[in-house]
Amino acid sequence: MADDLQALDEALVRLRRLWTASRAHVVDDLGRRVEMSSVLVVEACARTEPDTAEVTVGDVAAFLDVEPSTASRMVDRAATAGLVLRTASRVNGRRAALVLTDDGRALRARATAARLGWLGGVVAGWPAEDVHLLAAVLTRFADAVAETPAGAAPPRPR
Repeated sequence: MADDLQALDEALVRLRRLWTASRAHVVDDLGRRVEMSSVLVVEACARTEPDTAEVTVGDVAAFLDVEPSTASRMVDRAATAGLVLRTASRVNGRRAALVLTDDGRALRARATAARLGWLGGVVAGWPAEDVHLLAAVLTRFADAVAETPAGAAPPRPR
């Protein structure tokens, strides 16, 4: 098992490159590169939106696992780029609600298509059953990571 954990650690360190700006860039309607932080804010807003009355900077911070001050700066850049709007909160007058603009929604669609196209190319020669298994096991792993507090050792299987 120790060898498998070592191999898993190695693979995860190598996979962090999936989200670097050099590999995962997206362009806007005018052909300009969009900062990865803005793409992540758009994704956080889009994925959080269905589960909450409104999306806040705190929701973005939680989704991206960053400090609220970092999320606020990221949201500012995305707002300056015209991807999100800060509006008055209907729930809490001390907060701002975030709303994706049409440009933000279009950027998300392009970013998603780019990611799926790239992933499809990576696994193009794989049997469909292997792709399905990878998706299922990786989803299970991501769920376990999300449920395990930082710094805490997960319970050992019996």
